[in-house]
Amino acid sequence: MNINATCSRQPWHKGKLVGEKTPLRLRDVWAIRVRFQIA
Repeated sequence: MNINATCSRQPWHKGKLVGEKTPLRLRDVWAIRVRFQIA
């Protein structure tokens, strides 16, 4: 199995913090808040 990538495509994680979770979007924050209000 060849480990080295031979294609010149950009990696999907270029410019992102690898290993960190993406911040919550505003829509996700509101969904969580609504669930807490209902519960």
